[in-house]
Order: sequence, then C-alpha cells, then structure tokens
Amino acid sequence: MDEFEIVMTIDRPAEDVFAALQDLDKIPHWNTSLSEVRKTSDGPLAAGSTLVYVGRFLGRSYESPSEYSEFVADKSYVSRTTSGPFELEVTTTLDRVDDATKLTLRARGESRGFFKVAEPVVVRLTKRTFENAYENLKTLLEEDAL
Repeated sequence: MDEFEIVMTIDRPAEDVFAALQDLDKIPHWNTSLSEVRKTSDGPLAAGSTLVYVGRFLGRSYESPSEYSEFVADKSYVSRTTSGPFELEVTTTLDRVDDATKLTLRARGESRGFFKVAEPVVVRLTKRTFENAYENLKTLLEEDAL
C-alpha cells in the first residue's frame, strides 16, 4: 500500500473550494486526466453517494466506481474506489486560514491488474497527476475562472 499527501493554500473561502470539488460537471476542466465524473446514486452528494470516474492513465482508459464513505459539507470527504484498476482512498480536508483555505489531500492505494506490474511508476505518476489537477483547481479558483 502506497501513500502520498498534497497540501496547498487556495486564496478562496472553503465554501467556494468545496463547491468546486463537488461540481461533477466541472471536475474534468481542472483534472484533465478525467473525461467524465458521473453520480450513480440518488439524492444530493453525501456519505454513501456513489460515483464513477472515467479517464485515461498511462495510455489506458479506465472507469473507477467510487463511494463517499464520509462527507462533511465545506469541510471534508473521503472517497474510496469500489472496483477498477486501483484500490484508492482519498481523504480531502479543508481548513480556513484567514480568508483562504488550506486543502490537504491524503491518498492511499494499491494498483491492480496491468497497473500492478509498474506500481512504483504508477504511484509517482498518480501523485504528479493529482498535483497537476489541484494546481489547476487553485489557479482557476483564484482567477475566478471556474
């Protein structure tokens, strides 16, 4: 099992950052490794909500069904894959820092199938993919372009 953490400060209120993280239609705008995120459960996003992330990684298309195991509006959420090429748990926490938001993302996971063979590379590239996506999110939010 491999882990990594990303910490950044975004010059926007936590409510704005959380709203952007939960706007499923806009996620592919800032996370370019994803082509689609769709909700597969009824009701508003909450603990127990299910989603499918669709994207490409290392030249391969994938679908990654996931479930929110925890969800506290404007504060934090935990997403876990339920099948797919990666066993991944991502905890995202937002903390207010004056007029800004400290975003902490902790990812813990293990590769499956084809991706297991190249796991050290997969972990490094996964971290880089997350870093790039969240830097894009930060830029778009701070420029009020999202």
